[in-house]
Amino acid sequence: MTALRYSFSQIEAFATIAETGSISKAALLLGKDRTTVRDLLDYLEDALGYTLFLREGRRLLLTEKGQQLHRQAHLFLRQAQAFESYARALPVAVEQELVLVYDPFIPHAFLHAVIEYMAEKNIRFNAWSCTRDEAEAALKNGTAHVAICQAQHRTLGNEMEWQALGTIELNFFAAHTLFREQQQPVTLLDLSLIPQLLMHPHHDEQISRRLQISGKCLFVNDRAILQHLLESGAGWGFLPMHFQAQQWRNVQLLPTEVGNQGLNVTLVTLWNPGGNKHAIAEAFIASLPELWSRIYSSSRSLAAR
Repeated sequence: MTALRYSFSQIEAFATIAETGSISKAALLLGKDRTTVRDLLDYLEDALGYTLFLREGRRLLLTEKGQQLHRQAHLFLRQAQAFESYARALPVAVEQELVLVYDPFIPHAFLHAVIEYMAEKNIRFNAWSCTRDEAEAALKNGTAHVAICQAQHRTLGNEMEWQALGTIELNFFAAHTLFREQQQPVTLLDLSLIPQLLMHPHHDEQISRRLQISGKCLFVNDRAILQHLLESGAGWGFLPMHFQAQQWRNVQLLPTEVGNQGLNVTLVTLWNPGGNKHAIAEAFIASLPELWSRIYSSSRSLAAR
């Protein structure tokens, strides 16, 4: 990169003199003595090879070239001010960020409450849905601060810390026409012969073992697509009650031989104790149980209607 011939101080002195029409007034604004500001202007004019001001009485007026250069100097100083503001805010901005990864069964109402919490705290919030393995990997490599996942009832050792968040109730859902030929309640054999819509991929093995019944499965991680497939009779789903799938077009709660008692999964909050967990993450983790209790209880009430 070619070395600059003009310093920031020279350009700043030139622009301030142009705006005040006086070296003395410019010196006051810049907090410099008059001689220093005069020298900065002289050095700039010497480097440029032409005069920037004409003296008219006690006032300095821009020459034609000075007028053209002043416009550029003004833009340059505004960019420099923007750079300074960004540079000063950068440490705060980095600290005021939190990344959450979460299971696709998490209630949207709860995530909405989390978003509102972040907005109130003026925290930049990033979040995405993923598998349990992907969540743990994100915590370990520092690309996420907190994860909310289904419990796997296994020892985490020193790699992760966790706290219980709550449980979500599950049930069977299908289009009215899908099991029309089968006797009610539907048997597990009947379920195993018809495609099941799964929101967790097969390689998420421990979760798949708990949720997968059919030998034919369709993986779909987008709730809107899941709804359309369920409404179209493409398969049945073992899904959270808070999805309120029974309110979707042509979809019913499916009576099965196993009933619906005790059909739930436990959710836990995970974080990496040796990672980049900071004060914001600590406060966020501490707030989650109360948010969950407030939001999910209302979601469950809606689902029961």
